Amino acid sequence: MEFVTGLVQLQEESSCPVCLDYLKDPVTINCGHNFCRSCINMMWKDLDDTFPCPICRFCFHNKTFRSNRQLSNLTEIAKQLQVRRSKRKRQEEYSVCEKHNQFLTLFCGKDLEVLCTQCNFSVQHQKHHICPIKKAASFHRKILEYSLEPLKDNMERVEKVISLQASKIVDLKKKLPSVTIQHCSNTIDYILSCTFYSCD
Repeated sequence: MEFVTGLVQLQEESSCPVCLDYLKDPVTINCGHNFCRSCINMMWKDLDDTFPCPICRFCFHNKTFRSNRQLSNLTEIAKQLQVRRSKRKRQEEYSVCEKHNQFLTLFCGKDLEVLCTQCNFSVQHQKHHICPIKKAASFHRKILEYSLEPLKDNMERVEKVISLQASKIVDLKKKLPSVTIQHCSNTIDYILSCTFYSCD
């Protein structure tokens, strides 16, 4: 299982965060993130003075990146491996931004919403903490797990109380016929005694 997980992770690392396909002519920008050369050129096409990273939003003053031959070789190896995840399968894991028609691969921690790389650059999210969806999902999953612990403890206590109450109800039902007969007998004796005294 660990081998398969490792292969899947290799294939994920060999894919471009913009197009979600395997990296083609991979380049590394100064912050260390990797993209297809054509994808980063497309992202920076209409920009003049600052060039932000589509992932971490760190801005550069010039359009510089370097080819990454080692990553290119690893991408070729990942393509050849048997554990294949088609582009369509990877695309099914992500929704598409209605505004920009790009994959929603980022998460805004302040607004708690998913973003595409274009939305990431909007003024609305400019000073917000943005991270990849998988990292955000892992973080929020841990928060949920910690939140569930006290609820599980309370649930166990409630189940014990319900079980105890149910056993008391069963005991009372067993005693009920004898209590009812005794009560009726006492009531009859009382009525008879009252009528006896009223006759005197």
